[in-house]
Amino acid sequence: MAAVDLVRTDERLLGSVGEHHVDLVLNLPTSRAGVRGESLDAQIAGYWSIESNINNPDPVGVFLGEYDGQPIHLRSQIHLTPRYAVRHADLSGAVGEHEVRAHVAPVEAPACGPTVMDVDGDFDGAAITLFVTVETDLSGAHINGVIDGNTVSISATHSSVSGEYDGPAALFPLLTCSLLYFV
Repeated sequence: MAAVDLVRTDERLLGSVGEHHVDLVLNLPTSRAGVRGESLDAQIAGYWSIESNINNPDPVGVFLGEYDGQPIHLRSQIHLTPRYAVRHADLSGAVGEHEVRAHVAPVEAPACGPTVMDVDGDFDGAAITLFVTVETDLSGAHINGVIDGNTVSISATHSSVSGEYDGPAALFPLLTCSLLYFV
């Protein structure tokens, strides 16, 4: 398990995951956003675009980029309720030769509580089972679960990302940026 200790200032996320350096420039949160820099000693650069959900209950999102010299292509299909809550979403694509797929669905939670989503999928055959929690006031977000039998616990606020991570290096920036998108 590697300790996650990152500080967010303006558009930069800087720190370490265990012995590995992280220095990312983020353009969040918008429907057209990007990331570039170094994550777990590998270079990453990419952007995503999410279709407008105005009059479109099923927007498509695309992430294109590179991680450690390998192309990244991810596509998400999001299905929204009439009040724009996520009904479910599906993600598929690849990081280099490594296939990624995931299904995201809300977990029943109290009406006034935080949003909780269940993520099930795999990364190059490694099973992913995660719960993502977003605070009602958007002050924080959390990922807890297992990737290929290894525990993942990451928390994000407006100013920091902390926790423990022992999963595939290529997934770390994607998971972290997903959390930061909500806070």
